[in-house]
Amino acid sequence: MKRVLIISYYWPPSGGPGVQRWLKFVKYLPEYNIEPILFVPKNANYPLIDNSLEDQVDTYLKVISYPITEISKFLPKFEFLKSARAGNISIPANQSFFQKVFFFIRGNLFIPDMKIFWKNSSVNFLSDYISKNNIDAIITTGPPHSVHLIGLELKRKLDVKWISDFRDPWVNLNYLNRFHLLSSSKKSHKSLRNKVLINSDAVIVTSEKLKNLFLNITTNVFKITNGFDYINKEINLDKKFSISHVGSLYPERNPKFLWDVLEELFDGSLFSDLQINFIGNTSEKIKKELSKRKFKKSIKFYDYVDYNKATELMCSSQVLLMVEVNDEESSYAIPGKLFDYLNSKRPIISIGPTDSEVAQILNNTASGKFFNYHEAHSLKSHIKKLYDRFKNGSNNSNTNQSIEKYNRKNLTRGLSEIIGLVIRKS
Repeated sequence: MKRVLIISYYWPPSGGPGVQRWLKFVKYLPEYNIEPILFVPKNANYPLIDNSLEDQVDTYLKVISYPITEISKFLPKFEFLKSARAGNISIPANQSFFQKVFFFIRGNLFIPDMKIFWKNSSVNFLSDYISKNNIDAIITTGPPHSVHLIGLELKRKLDVKWISDFRDPWVNLNYLNRFHLLSSSKKSHKSLRNKVLINSDAVIVTSEKLKNLFLNITTNVFKITNGFDYINKEINLDKKFSISHVGSLYPERNPKFLWDVLEELFDGSLFSDLQINFIGNTSEKIKKELSKRKFKKSIKFYDYVDYNKATELMCSSQVLLMVEVNDEESSYAIPGKLFDYLNSKRPIISIGPTDSEVAQILNNTASGKFFNYHEAHSLKSHIKKLYDRFKNGSNNSNTNQSIEKYNRKNLTRGLSEIIGLVIRKS
């Protein structure tokens, strides 16, 4: 059995989407004659905690940890910092002077990110560990992209086989533009990313668009999307026409035209049929705006719930809503929750940038409809059609079996083939 060391910042009890990918892959890798060993930070200061995910870590799995210096532990408990750590960084126009100064320091002094202080100590520890434990290959997964720099240094020191796994494009991230980066900082990010891509024995990405972007830099790029793993239990559907958004919702993801559409469609007595669930962190700005809408009494905020509860709420919803920022940078990533949405077999309404790969996936699986921010009329017609089906007693369920290629077990087969290719390289 081949031994692979996986270096990841996110690991249970961390919550959020970053932990799901490798938590599931390591579950199935032994079926393909690969023994995974996890290297994770000790006492990490995760922005979200989900203790339920610890139950999904198999007892046989070897997990080694090493202390990390977390700058975030020493920062003031400002609300904007809490939001930033969870992924919500305001656009420059909405930043106060103090926020601009803080983000400037964050962006230009900590490259590529604030986990960089874990790098040197981890390299020293792992250099010894890898040499003594017959590790056949290492895998680094980012963000945070400082994890890839651990892999880069281990590659330089030990010439170990190395796979870098990118869950986002790094340099093309829209939030980097909100850190007021100097031109020298932008060059540093690009240079570090290119070094990682060029020196990796293989690069794994989560979308076709990201694959095409990286193919301009290196040839060894493979796509392994995120996927689903849970068993879709029989759960009673909500008695009302429920539209549920699972995940964080911030001002840049605020689809105001959707709220206009809902006001037009459910005016008057029909509001009693409507239920809108926000399951995850929703910004106070959006909450305040929605409190002025006619359907405000139909809204329920759950804030952050654990993965099991989120899954249950997904499967009981009449319709699932997914919203992404309306910019080109967002089109490089496919939200991980899309695949859980697919497995719930509930109809999906997705709103996002025009070039998003989500539209293609929804079309190919007949799982829902995609709309850009200029398609209010089409969105209104589609929601009315779903509502009419609901009133006629149809549950709008999707039984398309084409989603099975996104089952984590099937995805892990493809991953194991890439690992095998890398290990066999002379």
